[in-house]
Amino acid sequence: MRFRQASGRALLGAAAVALVAGLAGCTGGPASSAQAGPGLSGTGLSGTGLSGTGQSSAANSGLTHVDVGVLPIIDDAPVYVALQHGLFDAHGLDVTPVILNSGEQATQDLLSGQLQFTFSNYVTTILAASQGAQLRVVADGAQTLPNTNDLMVARNSSIRSVAQLRGKTIAVNAVGNIATMMTDATLRAYGVPVDSVHYVVVPFPDMAGELAAHTVNAAWVSEPFITQAGEQTGAEELADTASGSMASFPIAGYATLRSYARANPAVVAEFTAALVQAEALSANRSVVEQAIPTYISGMRPAMVSAVQLDQYPTALSAARLQRVADTMLSAGLLSKPFNVSQLLSS
Repeated sequence: MRFRQASGRALLGAAAVALVAGLAGCTGGPASSAQAGPGLSGTGLSGTGLSGTGQSSAANSGLTHVDVGVLPIIDDAPVYVALQHGLFDAHGLDVTPVILNSGEQATQDLLSGQLQFTFSNYVTTILAASQGAQLRVVADGAQTLPNTNDLMVARNSSIRSVAQLRGKTIAVNAVGNIATMMTDATLRAYGVPVDSVHYVVVPFPDMAGELAAHTVNAAWVSEPFITQAGEQTGAEELADTASGSMASFPIAGYATLRSYARANPAVVAEFTAALVQAEALSANRSVVEQAIPTYISGMRPAMVSAVQLDQYPTALSAARLQRVADTMLSAGLLSKPFNVSQLLSS
């Protein structure tokens, strides 16, 4: 078990990062997709949601306006890298990031026509497609690396092993998605029946407080909230869920409606091209560190440098995506096999 705290390495690297203050607390709770979450002010980014002003200004500039659903986590950092480096503008797009609670909400808002594109975990995307949603994945998003998705407990918790989670309450940002699938895999690895635990939905920004208050026994947390929880409340890492069968797991990507892709092939091509360029840039850690403060605030420079980053693949892989669907089938999230090729074709 480790206590995640800003390290000497982080302190040495902090001078290269410029930050803003205030917590972006919008991964959970009843937020509307028509509003970006708090913590985007002062960044110079278009983060105010589905505004007529943004669309009007895009028309005046000759750019095509699109709204993109995002979460304030490190997985979709390339969106903000693209914004910071002018890559969307260079591809003729005026992009507004719309911060949402979860991949489930992002997918619902995409299906309702409130968004043109959205970032979402692949579990939610595949579940929706298996139920008839006409979706197309246009770009890969993130692949797990160690300690980017951890089970955490309160500081000095009596729980020192995953095996002790039998009968306990675990906080997740949503149920029936990547959070519970990764947690279930870790529970099974330690011989804990998955039906012996109780999942409760807690927004990522609130998980540290819930752990400290002992209202939950453990929490599945994504970066940067792992680092933030360790720094602010002393929360400890119980287990890395991005390990074992979930090591290097394809966690999320960017999707649109198949109908939108058919009607707007040039927009989709330019959006994908800009994202791929941003993902290539994101292989350089310093690029991601510079982008993080533009959408996730409330973290000191040392904390930003301590955050564990995902891998950002620059090409879609049917084999990687099929791994998600096959894992979902084994985990009982799908009732029958799902061929991901339908998500990749127009």
